[in-house]
Amino acid sequence: MRTVGEPTQTPLQYCRIRPTLHLYLRNPMIFLTATDHGCVYTLSQEDGDELYYAPIYTNGTVNLEEFAPVDMNEIDMDQMEIYDIIRRLKLISEV
Repeated sequence: MRTVGEPTQTPLQYCRIRPTLHLYLRNPMIFLTATDHGCVYTLSQEDGDELYYAPIYTNGTVNLEEFAPVDMNEIDMDQMEIYDIIRRLKLISEV
């Protein structure tokens, strides 16, 4: 049952952060963990076309404030591997 003043839920994901603050997530962040690369990947929230990464620390944690764009000209891996990561992230985000 909904109380007075509480927003109705829409198809958007609904999160209650505080009793007076509500957050609607249109595009939740999707992460792809690549332990062999030592990082976590995600796509930009604006258009989903830019790949970002953040390192995985030795204790297994990831600081979500440390995401940086992947420089496609400076990467040490095969371009097809990077495009496969982007493709997989886009497939996951469509679910």
